[in-house]
Amino acid sequence: MAVHTAAHHSSGQVLPFRESLMAMLGVSFVTMLVALDQTVVGTALPTIVAELKGFELYAWVATSYLLTSVITVPIFGRLGDYYGRKPFVIASIVVFTGASVLCGMANSMLFLVLARGLQGIGGGMLVGTAFACIPDLFPDSVVRLRWQVLMSSAFGIANAIGPSLGGFLTQYYGWRSVFYVNLPVGLLSLFFVWRFLPHLRHVEHEGKMRLDWPGALLIAIALGCLQLFVEMLPKHGVTLSAA
Repeated sequence: MAVHTAAHHSSGQVLPFRESLMAMLGVSFVTMLVALDQTVVGTALPTIVAELKGFELYAWVATSYLLTSVITVPIFGRLGDYYGRKPFVIASIVVFTGASVLCGMANSMLFLVLARGLQGIGGGMLVGTAFACIPDLFPDSVVRLRWQVLMSSAFGIANAIGPSLGGFLTQYYGWRSVFYVNLPVGLLSLFFVWRFLPHLRHVEHEGKMRLDWPGALLIAIALGCLQLFVEMLPKHGVTLSAA
């Protein structure tokens, strides 16, 4: 994928107005993809647990997503700084949308939890790279603030319609449809990002890039242990033995 080397359209933005609008529509659809997933899944979760009969894994449907996304945000944010963000935005849309389809195909709670973990990797990639595209497209903070209204509007719309949409889809089309709804939004965002988002890279390749893998592993262990503690405490309580 070629790196965008054309001169900036102006000091405030990299692309002309039309190209900037198309690129921001792609970023806005990505934002809507993440926000919509969180709201519709929360509405359908009781129905999912009742059908798949896996109440003991109820919390892990959300936790597996959050755990993997928290780990991947700083990793892919750093990779995006070094190699450019567009390839990772495209990859994240593909991973997130594909994992959504797997979630809709789940026939057990364990399968759903694993698919949600994969979806969290895509979500972390999206947050770590797609949102960071805006400062790349609009170096001037005043111009950037004007264009961010578009992304904020997409986020607000998704959060506003998400709970109602999740309830409607669950009632009339089944809970699997709340995951499949990500497919058209993902394809739409993929088209705009692939077609209009420029491949920008601001960090020169000076030596080998290093990632904080021990730090990512430590985050995973700490959050996983915390979730296990929260789940085990109500079941077993705290036993204090007298000396």
